[in-house]
Amino acid sequence: MDKDREFWVFGYGSLCWNPGFEFKDSMVGYVQGFSRKFWQGNIAHRGTKEKPGRVATLIEDPQGFVWGKAFQLPDETAFKYLEMREVYMGGYEVHKVNVRTDDGLRTVNATVYVATPDNGQWLGQAPVDELAAQVATCSGPAGHNAEYVIRLAQWERQHAPQHRVDDELKALERLVLERLVANGVRPDDVLSNHRPSFSSMVPEKKLRCLNI
Repeated sequence: MDKDREFWVFGYGSLCWNPGFEFKDSMVGYVQGFSRKFWQGNIAHRGTKEKPGRVATLIEDPQGFVWGKAFQLPDETAFKYLEMREVYMGGYEVHKVNVRTDDGLRTVNATVYVATPDNGQWLGQAPVDELAAQVATCSGPAGHNAEYVIRLAQWERQHAPQHRVDDELKALERLVLERLVANGVRPDDVLSNHRPSFSSMVPEKKLRCLNI
């Protein structure tokens, strides 16, 4: 395939641990110039209209970096589906970023989806303890909002070098776990109650369900 027609997507949220689609290649890496923030609301997967959940977006930060995973999609089918889910349903915009491996030996140019304050689901900045309180009490068709945060933090600990672990994500995970226990919810129950969604929206042979 011509490199100009390669479809690379960079995931920094649930795509890291649950891509839900076939891919030709993948690599763990990071992007510079951004920080991950849980400022985007979500009513379709990890919350409801009455009680929206919190999911990640990227905020420009000259000193920042975000660890995640880049996927090379087999063709345009998966790319178009992701675009529909993230842009038309999720309120995200399309950007291009260079994703680099930690050893610097490989770089790919990938599409990344970034939420902005002018979309209808934007919730904005909040102290980490308020974020945790919201995440610990929200749930949607794809499962509990806490699962999104906990599994992302677990993935990063497993795949990112120690010096690149997101301290804000680590703090949010700790507070979410404390909130769950205080609310009488077992974290294991949250993680075991994963529910698929959107499986009917794409060709069965091309994609599995995607959860964010």
